[in-house]
Amino acid sequence: MTITAPVTVLGLDWSAPDTPRLRTTDPAAPDGSQLLPLLDEHTFRVDGDERYCVGWFDLTGPEGRHVRCRTGETVTRGRQCRRCQYKEGFVAAHQAHHNPHALPDNIRDYLQQPHWLYLDVFANGMTKVGTAAESRRRSRLAEQGPVAAVYIARTCDGIAVRTLESAVSRHLGLPQQVPTRRKVLGLQNRVDTAVLMTRLTELAAEVTSYLATITADQPGTEVFPDPEPWARPACATTVFDAAPVLAHPADLTEGTHHLRVTGASGPVALFTTEPGPDAARYCADLTTLIGCRLVPVTPEDAPTSAPTLF
Repeated sequence: MTITAPVTVLGLDWSAPDTPRLRTTDPAAPDGSQLLPLLDEHTFRVDGDERYCVGWFDLTGPEGRHVRCRTGETVTRGRQCRRCQYKEGFVAAHQAHHNPHALPDNIRDYLQQPHWLYLDVFANGMTKVGTAAESRRRSRLAEQGPVAAVYIARTCDGIAVRTLESAVSRHLGLPQQVPTRRKVLGLQNRVDTAVLMTRLTELAAEVTSYLATITADQPGTEVFPDPEPWARPACATTVFDAAPVLAHPADLTEGTHHLRVTGASGPVALFTTEPGPDAARYCADLTTLIGCRLVPVTPEDAPTSAPTLF
């Protein structure tokens, strides 16, 4: 990432799962954003402590369109100002199965497309249940960063799938989120993909058996006796094959950094801070940079040695 003017980090983009990108404001287009390759060298310094609104996604067209925050609001909690959060409408979407009539226009059509129910397992062994729209079924999982995942059911819309998600979560005590800090911690030990896949397969058999009993009279819902595996991006396999790796001891939001990113799994990046095949490899949560303003820095101004643990 080479920037020549200050930019604000707006998020990680996994719409093309095999080539993840970093979304930032675009100095050349004040009303737009730009996408930069994530698997690259990044030299930057965060300017100030403020966090800025990341904008919202307009889902009324055939493809989602990112919209910059109209006023560039600073935020003290979350990632969006109230206006952008309202315009996007996903807070209401998560409660759509309780009150579908309260859906905002921006996501009404989005939720009317088929949706998929999935199970995934992470490097630390945690499993969860989740949902993905037909148009985002691979990218949604890529941005989560699991070691493995399987699709276990398909519904006619997003409201039906959230009802199933809540039922599975309740019945089997499965969470619907895994904190990023646990994803980072999981990479500090060897990742045994075969063992985790066995655990996921056993869980899927239990969940699909349960779903068969509660969806028998639900037209438009298909439960898969043989769950469909999710195709993990190669850049994520690079991360898991590298484990165990150290958690980066430096705070990315402070000081100057030069990262050589070689792999990524959801919010977690694998990188070195020095050149050469023997350089120490680290992992870190890149979402800590979302909302931060970055200023141009030359590689010569970045640290010339690896950060210390003490």
